[in-house]
Amino acid sequence: MARHPRPHRPPSRSGSVPAWVPMVFLAAAFVWVLNSLQMSAREKGVGICELTRVRLHHEPLYFGDAWQRRVERILRRRESLDLSDKQAIASLKAELAGLSFVEEVGEPEVIWPDGLVVPLRLREPAACIRVGDDFLPVADDGMVLAGYSYAPHEVYGAWLPILGPTDRLMRGGLPSPGDFLTDEALLAALKVAGSMQRNLLPREQRILGRIVIDASHELAPDGMPGGVYIDLEGKRRILFGRAPGSDFPGELPAQNKWMAIRQALEEGEEGAPWDLLDVPWDEPVREVRGEADGDS
Repeated sequence: MARHPRPHRPPSRSGSVPAWVPMVFLAAAFVWVLNSLQMSAREKGVGICELTRVRLHHEPLYFGDAWQRRVERILRRRESLDLSDKQAIASLKAELAGLSFVEEVGEPEVIWPDGLVVPLRLREPAACIRVGDDFLPVADDGMVLAGYSYAPHEVYGAWLPILGPTDRLMRGGLPSPGDFLTDEALLAALKVAGSMQRNLLPREQRILGRIVIDASHELAPDGMPGGVYIDLEGKRRILFGRAPGSDFPGELPAQNKWMAIRQALEEGEEGAPWDLLDVPWDEPVREVRGEADGDS
């Protein structure tokens, strides 16, 4: 996957919160507080921050162990930082900004005699992709994030949806953290994943279980089944229609589709059984597998 310039990020679903505000009010950011307690530095009056001694203060929506290890690796390589060296601080800021999961680095603040505060705004995972035998998270702008996992990642206690099919990833070579997805079908599936997070609560997403969002049929020829498929465990399938923003004539807005999906999930065993749920239109259609196959 070739690297591409970072596209403009859509407005955060957290609302119009200012970019840099106190930590307790900014869920999508965290602050690394780099604090040396060495008395020798204080006695000498020299501002040396020991980067191997780190305290993490954060309230992120998601912050995996793999992300923490990558930040710590950068700090360990430097070991210490002269707080009077503006060039060294700028270099540290640039290196942190190069991490796939960091969207923006705020202005570092020197806390004399031996501390440094570095605010970082994080990308939030919206889905994941299968890379070989592992999975990698993906942000809603298409950036592949660090954090290989043997299973789909969990955010808010629910599984991240998998973007499929996997063979779409093979066309340009398997992506690595820091790459942007470029395949149109995968990006369409990512739009559906983002709309799911905006319209379903975590507990509702947990009911869905592990899902695969497949938008490779989005541009099906006339007369052929088209639109996005959401495959659930137990061989159940949701026909979602076109991805959000497609403006296909007659289709419901994404929030109405998720409302129909939510209702079908909440009814559970008490509702009408279904293996296939068709939600693009005014009246959602539920079918069991035998009926869908034309069996009596």
